[in-house]
Amino acid sequence: MTDRVAGPGLRRLPPYWHEYKTRAKTRWYGRQILEVFTTEFRDRTKEYYLWAIHHGLCTVNGQRVPPTYCIQNSDFLVNRVHRHEPAVTNAPVKILHRDDARGRLVVVKPGSIPVHATGRYHHHTLVEMVKQQAQIPQVYTSNRLDRLTSGIMVCSTTKEAACELGNDFNAGLVNKAYVCRVQGRFPDGLVDCREPILSVDRQSGLNIVHPKGKPCRTLFQRLSYDAPTDSSVLVCRPITGRTHQIRVHAQFLGHPICNDPLYHHPVWATVDRDVLATAQPRFYERVGGGTGNAEVERVLTALKGTRDDTEGWARWRDQVLFGRLNEELGYDDVPVPGANAEPAPPPEDEAAALQQQETCDVCHTPLLPEPRPDELYIYLHAIKYWTDAWVFQDELPWWATRHWQDPGHALAPEDVALPDWPLIAHHAGHDPLGLGKGGARRRADDEVPPATRLVAYPVRVPSAPVASDMPALVLEVTRGLEDAAQRELLQRVPPPPGAGGAAIESALHAGLLYVRAPWHAAACAAYERDELPVATAAYWAMGEAILPRPLLDALFAERVAALGASGPGHEKEAQPTPSEQALLTWIAQVWADHAPARAAALQAWHARCAAPPTWHVSVDRSSYVLPTLSTSSLEAHAQALVAAWLGPTWAPAPRAEASLHVKLTWAPRFRVDESLQCGPRARQGNPSGCLCLQLHIPARTATTAEAVRKAMARARAYALCALLPIDEGAAVSTLHSADSHLALALDDMLRARGRTPQHEAPLDAVLVEMPLKPKELPHAHLYDLYAAEIAHLARALREGGRALVLTSEPRLLARAVREQVNEARREQRRSALALEPLVWGLPLQSYEDERTVHEGDEEARERSGLRTLLHHHTFVAQIAQRPLYTEIV
Repeated sequence: MTDRVAGPGLRRLPPYWHEYKTRAKTRWYGRQILEVFTTEFRDRTKEYYLWAIHHGLCTVNGQRVPPTYCIQNSDFLVNRVHRHEPAVTNAPVKILHRDDARGRLVVVKPGSIPVHATGRYHHHTLVEMVKQQAQIPQVYTSNRLDRLTSGIMVCSTTKEAACELGNDFNAGLVNKAYVCRVQGRFPDGLVDCREPILSVDRQSGLNIVHPKGKPCRTLFQRLSYDAPTDSSVLVCRPITGRTHQIRVHAQFLGHPICNDPLYHHPVWATVDRDVLATAQPRFYERVGGGTGNAEVERVLTALKGTRDDTEGWARWRDQVLFGRLNEELGYDDVPVPGANAEPAPPPEDEAAALQQQETCDVCHTPLLPEPRPDELYIYLHAIKYWTDAWVFQDELPWWATRHWQDPGHALAPEDVALPDWPLIAHHAGHDPLGLGKGGARRRADDEVPPATRLVAYPVRVPSAPVASDMPALVLEVTRGLEDAAQRELLQRVPPPPGAGGAAIESALHAGLLYVRAPWHAAACAAYERDELPVATAAYWAMGEAILPRPLLDALFAERVAALGASGPGHEKEAQPTPSEQALLTWIAQVWADHAPARAAALQAWHARCAAPPTWHVSVDRSSYVLPTLSTSSLEAHAQALVAAWLGPTWAPAPRAEASLHVKLTWAPRFRVDESLQCGPRARQGNPSGCLCLQLHIPARTATTAEAVRKAMARARAYALCALLPIDEGAAVSTLHSADSHLALALDDMLRARGRTPQHEAPLDAVLVEMPLKPKELPHAHLYDLYAAEIAHLARALREGGRALVLTSEPRLLARAVREQVNEARREQRRSALALEPLVWGLPLQSYEDERTVHEGDEEARERSGLRTLLHHHTFVAQIAQRPLYTEIV
């Protein structure tokens, strides 16, 4: 049965040093450091903080500052304290339910213990005690109980479970029931209190009923009445979740909780509530001064004086002790506004008070007396939490039973049982009070069946005779979308006679497709007719070679050593390292080894181009890092090789004016077995890959920077459209996008497949490009843009439809989707948007490279459903409109 006392004793902890570290908050800018510490961290007096700042215990950016220093943006503040944690009850935390497989933990919190670390509490918290008692490495909480309040806490042991539970709380789907003992005889029947609540003091958490407060609703029903003590036990059901909601509403109704030190203080009997109701809320939000209302100030002063008295005038001793120390050390007093900087009232016998209490030998802090048993809790207990999916219930606490004044009375099971009233009944199919929580619908866990892809439908491309006696073809495509690009290529280029087996070779994030015979001639012809927009550029292959692994490791090691010795910018004046000399020699050897292939490519170029003999060289080294060599240095080395090859009849020229373009591409993971997690950012090394020698095909080749950007945007748009899921006859469109190529590419691809574009809502498939962060606006504004776009998408997409979303802020996108789901659940909608893994889900064709398809699916699984492109700077997410609930049969 429930214990008849608050706890068997006290839990104590020896003092220890601790550092509070924080960045300056916006409301601190321009305020003196002494004033901020005095008004924000109110467990110590102004005199102590004046002494601590002078002694370097309170620092800014690691430096001592005067007490009058004004805090600035980006300041890093440290407050080093000799922490004396107050004693708390040593009653063990009762575990009601534990499911490690689902990451769920339900406990009963005793009074006097805060949930999280706050103020002087760090180890004496529910989270730390549960971790120690249950031997759990991490505990996540989704709601909070006041320090003096006891009762049920539904916790999680994994991030996934915490996210799910937090969404339930945010959506208002978790029902809560409390019991409390209040003063007086509470009325019979159900009492519905809907008075708004306003916070009047952030530090103490004091709240009042105020017409301009936040909407609030609490239901009360009397469980019992005790005539000898003139007190009633109530069952409470808070519909909203405001701070101190039950305590404030009970006080407003004239029945405050019996032992509530905050809302049952005698000062409330003298307060003029009409004056409180006429005050302006903006004054309550001021920090570092008064509230601007005389009645509120009087309440705060009385509550502060009572706290000082119950602590044995600890604040008075603190200010007297450190006031004397500051005077002896010659520290000037600095005026600080606000009630917390005012002198604490002294006791009647000051000399006796100073002798009654000891101080810490290390930090001179007056030691607080141990709390009395009646100070460890208030008569408020969270007794039941439930949703449609689960219910957890505790017994009545000892003070809520009929025999609470008789410690020797043995409690029977019926004495501690909570009645099954409609107010707190766990109803899965009917809500008798019509509160709108739960009901006859549960969340649907079934998966939406996968839809077919747009690329599954045939493309009508007129066939044309092409020459097959040409070198292999290399197509440049968007990095990260190689699988979509090769599927689009196979859809737009008819298979030549006798084609069989794999025709394409690539790797995810390599940025190219290597097309072999006999498909290469048809692909080249389609590219020259501008019927292959998914490719940025096309080249003839002049040879390729695997980059030596030992050489790559040596280059990276020398890069790290050079950065450690000289820092960034060291390569400007440095000479090539030994490994770089070996790299340049190896490139020259590869160039010489492929002379026949270079000759064949040059012959194919002459057959298609009669322009003046001018040439240009470029190098694309992707994500490879070198100790000192830059891209321009590599291009200078390649220029010497090309000049010796072409001879004096050819002249070098700028890229926009040259008729022949040679390119050396470093393709990571191409033709090598390398993990998707490779690269300098992941495993501190250069990824394995291949060096490709390429000669451009003189057809619609972009030369200027603007033309290159347009070609890249166009190729990206077509590759994304190839990923878009869609059924035959469905409506497809694009929503917000700064890139007009997306809408143009989508319409072009639909028409190429004999489809008529349909853009009227509701839509079956949508392409969305999320906005970038405006430079002139704060980051918080970007979330508002994301939330608006997701709300627009939710209205436009039909149930079962899907959308591809392009974003550079995946966490912000997930947050916007999560909030949209919570809103949909609060409003009991049929469906809501949900993130889904972006996997291919189609049978592979015999001509394509299976590796890129499997790697795309693997990346989506490793990145929680996301795909990345353009050197992992942009993310692609798939969002589906899914049913939220399924009817209970």
